[in-house]
Amino acid sequence: MEINDYPVVLQAKHVTQILGVAKSTTYELFRETGFPLLEINGRKLVYRDSFFAWLDSKQRNCGGLVR
Repeated sequence: MEINDYPVVLQAKHVTQILGVAKSTTYELFRETGFPLLEINGRKLVYRDSFFAWLDSKQRNCGGLVR
């Protein structure tokens, strides 16, 4: 899928699919400082463009998501 094929606001299932990780790992990422989380009525969401910008910055600054 291309970036613009995803909805403007991503749900946990989208982040899980994009990263290819377990849903529990996605929720761990949501708790990380600096993750662009948007919480509305208890729902954890993230703007698509903010997510991909965050992902790009992680790759540039940390050499990827692996710690």
